[in-house]
Amino acid sequence: MINELRTYQLVVGGLSDYLEIARTKILPGVAEHGLKPVGFWHTEMGQLNEVVHLWAYNDLNERQEKWGKWARDPRRAEIVGKLRSVVVSQSNKILSPTDFSPMK
Repeated sequence: MINELRTYQLVVGGLSDYLEIARTKILPGVAEHGLKPVGFWHTEMGQLNEVVHLWAYNDLNERQEKWGKWARDPRRAEIVGKLRSVVVSQSNKILSPTDFSPMK
């Protein structure tokens, strides 16, 4: 099991537009390719104008296969065009679990 943390920095005032695009276009579209976020948040303190998604996969091959299918989806280009007006930058991190758990 691996997780991917995706962080999007938005233009000031772009949060509501981003969330609307995500709710109506992105999440339904990627779901058709087997992608569903584990978590989806926006910041209220600290670094503002930021949205964070957490995704889970069995392995990197599954991640590549599913995002590859989404990349070939013809609807993606239209969505990316809409996002260009609200997303300043994107950061993706692959997180691997450790055996250490502070909760034990």
